[in-house]
Amino acid sequence: MEELRGHHALWRIDDETVRIRFDSGRKVPTLFKALGGAEVPLAAVREADFYRGDRKHGWRLRLDLLPGLDPYTRPAATARDALTPLVLSGPHDTELVAEYVADKIRDLARYARETLAGDLDRTEVARALVARPPVQARTAEGSASFDGEKVRLQWDGWLASTAKEKEKSREYRLAEIESVDWHPQVDVTEGYMRVVLRGVTLPEATSLENDFFTLASHGSKGAEETFLMAATVNAYIGDAPAAPALEGGEPGGAEEVFAKIRELGRLHAEGLLTDQEFADKKAELLGRL
Repeated sequence: MEELRGHHALWRIDDETVRIRFDSGRKVPTLFKALGGAEVPLAAVREADFYRGDRKHGWRLRLDLLPGLDPYTRPAATARDALTPLVLSGPHDTELVAEYVADKIRDLARYARETLAGDLDRTEVARALVARPPVQARTAEGSASFDGEKVRLQWDGWLASTAKEKEKSREYRLAEIESVDWHPQVDVTEGYMRVVLRGVTLPEATSLENDFFTLASHGSKGAEETFLMAATVNAYIGDAPAAPALEGGEPGGAEEVFAKIRELGRLHAEGLLTDQEFADKKAELLGRL
């Protein structure tokens, strides 16, 4: 078994698995402390990208998984260098050891893929890299929680807008969620996670203050927690039970349809939908009942 110690984590590599154990010190990123550890089957590894760095920044090793297996790529599709458990960095004086381990991972991964019997279980691989429900994330705007069946957004933080304070909370069942996206803070803009529903595409609100599908983070407060939340929900979506069928045979339920109609009404009132767009989308939803 090979071992590689880096900043904040220890990687142990055997013939089948990369086992990651994170440190718990004060300087360890919140995401790593929340996870505690993770396991990556070598058959899921497409490449081990190694960057030598320099004396100041040291080396960096990243596991690149086969398409569809990394739960952190969906919420952070535009943030290739976002913090994930698949990246390990370390000091310059251990570069040779790290490079040797990277080569070893490549060889073991290639052999594991070639000798794999059957297909990898995408859900099993993804869930080994995220938190186990129940999961909660808190920001200055409020909180998000996921119990394995539904996502609840609650706006009770000191930076919650008047509109969100009045709304108080929303719940979305896993079966009606297409994905949870995550957007890091850029310059002075807020970062946020956003629940994307299946079915009818609803336009985004004019601002996060009026978008009841989002939980915003400000600066570093809550950013890592919401990123982990988004990755965790996405890892569980694949196994979500289908929503009850309507008489017309399409997925959905009366409660879900009426909830979407209410959301359309709010967007219409804000001027984001014209009278005709609102009428057409409302008719489309009612036609499913």
